[in-house]
Parts: sequence; C-alpha cells; structure tokens
Amino acid sequence: MKRRRWLLLFIPLVALLALLPLWLSARQTDDLPRSTPAAEGISTQAVINMMDSLLMMPGCDIHHVMVVRHGKVVAEMHAAPFRAEDSHTLYSVSKLFTALAVGIAIDENRLRLDDRVLTFFFDKMPDVISPLMADMTVRDLLMMSSGITPDASIRTRSTDWARDWLAQPCDEAPGTAFHYDSMCSFMLSAIVQRVTGRSMLEYLQEKLFTPMHIAQAEWEKSPDGICTGGWGLRVQTEALAKLGVLILNKGEWDGQQLVSADYIEQACSPLINAETESGDNDNFSYGYHLWNTSWQGIGKLSMAMGKYGQTIAMLPEQDMVVVVLGVMVDDRGVLSFVKNQLLPGVISGAAKGEKHLQQQLDSLCANAMIYLPQGEPKGKLVDRKRLEMMPNSSGLAWAMLSGDTLLLARDGQQVEAFPMGYREWHYGQLKGLPPYSIDAANRMKDLNHDFVTASAYAWTSPAVLEVRTHYVNWIASSTYVFDFNKSELTFRDDFPGNQPYKIHFTVK
Repeated sequence: MKRRRWLLLFIPLVALLALLPLWLSARQTDDLPRSTPAAEGISTQAVINMMDSLLMMPGCDIHHVMVVRHGKVVAEMHAAPFRAEDSHTLYSVSKLFTALAVGIAIDENRLRLDDRVLTFFFDKMPDVISPLMADMTVRDLLMMSSGITPDASIRTRSTDWARDWLAQPCDEAPGTAFHYDSMCSFMLSAIVQRVTGRSMLEYLQEKLFTPMHIAQAEWEKSPDGICTGGWGLRVQTEALAKLGVLILNKGEWDGQQLVSADYIEQACSPLINAETESGDNDNFSYGYHLWNTSWQGIGKLSMAMGKYGQTIAMLPEQDMVVVVLGVMVDDRGVLSFVKNQLLPGVISGAAKGEKHLQQQLDSLCANAMIYLPQGEPKGKLVDRKRLEMMPNSSGLAWAMLSGDTLLLARDGQQVEAFPMGYREWHYGQLKGLPPYSIDAANRMKDLNHDFVTASAYAWTSPAVLEVRTHYVNWIASSTYVFDFNKSELTFRDDFPGNQPYKIHFTVK
C-alpha cells in the first residue's frame, strides 16, 4: 500500500519534470522583472515620444522595442503580428554574441588575444604567407583590423570561407586600421569551434545561454558547418536585452561571473578609431565587436548594430539597455530617437504623477501594429481558380485563392498556404524557407522546423486584391497585389531597396 501511494506521488512528479522544459521555454519571455518608467526614474512621456517616433519612421516596420533600466523592463512593444515569443534575425548584432564566446574561451585558457590567427589553420594556410598575415592576431579580428580588404563575395562564391579568406592579400599591418568585415567574425567563430570542439552556438548554449535561461537560439552556418559569426543569429527580444544587462553588469549574471569583467571592459573601450566607417557624426570607435562613443552630457554608449536597423544600445551611466528590431530604411535613425527623445527623460529618483501617461504608454504598446492592407472584404469572384504565372525569376508557378487562404506554388517546391484575415493578421506555418536578403540555401539547412507566417488582405478595388505576409519568427515580409483586370501580379519581398516586379498570369 505504501509503495502504491509512493507511485501515485511519483507519476505526477515525472510528468511535471517532462513538462518543465516547455514551461521554461514559454516563461523565458518574462524572465526579467517588470517595472514602469516612472518607478525607475524615466519620464513616461519620453518613452512615449520615442515609441511614437519609431512607429512613424517612413518606409519602416518596427517589430520589437524593449527598454530596460536597473535590470527591469520598463517598456516593451511587439507590433502585431510580431509577438514577444518570436525569435528575430539579428544580422550584425550577432557579432556581440561572437565576442562573448571568444571572451569565455579566453577565460577558460582555450586561446589568448595575442594568439596568431594562422596557428589555428595549419590545414588552410596559403602557399605563400606574408609577414603581415603571419602577424594577425585574435585581437585584430575582434577589432576589425585584420589588414585584409573586406570581400563579402566570399560568402556566395566559396564553400571554404576560411581557406579563401586567408588566401587574400594582407594590405595593411594588422591592428593599425579599422575596416568593418563580417568575415573577421566568421574567422573567430571558426577558431572557437576548433579550440572547443563544438560549434559556437553549442558552446554558448552551455556557457552563456543555459545560465541566462535563453532557450531559443539558432545560428546559420557556412557550407562546411561553422556558425557564420558576423550575422545569422536568431533570438527573442528579451534574450538580447539580457545580453545588454550582462554587459552593464561587467559579465556577471545572477551572482555568477559568466565573462570576465576585464574582457567586458576592453570590449566596451575605444580601442581603434572607426569614425570613418560609422556613418554618422558621433565619433565612434570600436572595441571587441562593439561600437563605442561618449555623448556629451550623457556619458558612454556601447552598441551593436545590424542591417536594417537591428540595434542594442547599452548606457552604463544611466544603467539602461534599449533594443529595437525591425526593417528600417534608416538603420541609424534609432540612435537619434534614443539620444534626443528618450535620454532627456532620464531623471534621478522616481517620477510621480504619471498614471495617465502610463495608461497611454500601455495602450500604445498593446495596440501597435504593422501596416494592414486597406479596402473591402470582397471583390472579384476568383475563389478556387488557378492563376498560372508566366515564367519569372521568383519561381512562382501558380497561385490560388481558397476562401481566406492564399495558396502559392513555387517551381520544384510544395504548395505554400497562407491563412489571411481581412484587415487582421491570421497565423500559419511555412514549411519552406522565408525570403532573405542574401542567398540562404546552404546556410539554413539546420533549421528543421516550420516558420510562422501572418497574413492580411483587403480588396483595394473590386478587381485588385492586396495581400501582405510577415514571417514573424524571422524578419522578412512579402506583398502580393493581384490585378484581375490586367491579369497581373505585382510582387515584392519587402526589404529596403527591393523593387516590385510584375508577373502576368492566366486564370484557369
């Protein structure tokens, strides 16, 4: 009888433990404590001003915004259809994670800042090694001062990036001149993989992500299986905010020193002048994969930035972290809003009498939404008719409207189904690959899961249907405009600079 009672207690415990990973994964979006701007000494109006300005940026989609002060989230916005639990593509903000992986490996005596790069690649050395190439160190890669002229085409023309990068001429003495080059980050990733025996993502999962409770993370890889390092990481907004808090705390998390304080200090220091390539007038320098400057009257700023405006800004004097993710034409505009609208609202002590402003901020964040197609719910009767596409560069073979679902077939691929709502977002699953700004065919092979789509539609006239689709756990969006009078589809993957193109179709 006692044994039976013990089993009755044991079985629910086993079930609870089995569900624990799922519970932790869901809970990680709310790990950091929550507060309000006023309680943490920030004018609520200043936060509203920044959020409003971000949402009103022309030609831009803001997906996620998070403001953290004193280790607490004081404001967050996830513009529908994007949600807090959705991972987001970081582009070059990925470099921050690469720098931390290198720092941890140094702390564990797996490598040193002054190690020569070529010592890790005896099997990939060029036939002729110049003295400058022989002098290149890990520190030079972290500071983007390898001496090699950047050549991004390696990523698309080569299957052995490390060998082909090392085969390039070293035109300047390493460590003397800054030239932003994502391949420096890739080489660091390759070094971490060689000294640890694991991919950099696997290494970070053990050393950083597990203690920081970051459960969702994926990283694109090179054709030969190395994390790309300089781009290609996908994490949740809060996971990125946690990294900012870790850096403000000099590498300490929950009483545990995950990265040495000395290494963090160097990463956030002005080690090399990067003003000529920073693209603005803020006199940026570069540390270890971080942009650094000092704003007059404000203090130090350390920042990681990625293509299309992915941004994490860390302000030690204010003990603040600001994260902004989305698709922006002006990828430096985020900084001006932080500097000119948010930071003037930082005060000492708790602000008072801002209850109505907090309600306004809550409403703004809760109702933020990406642009929806505008028009009527019904139009020309084309339900379940196959639209055969003329030959086109996108590989679209045919399309079909089936109730509130858009079906698309691409050459050599299965049919993609996009549930869509009338002036509201309906979610679905994509079994293929979402649009991307660079060729991803060989670098997304390990992402063995569906991507989440959110689509909305409206008939802008009786014969014209507009559909917009977002890939909410990625970054991209696509717009489809079907003109049934002209038998023409106007299609665009909505990255800045992409031009729409037209495809004629016949209705079957």
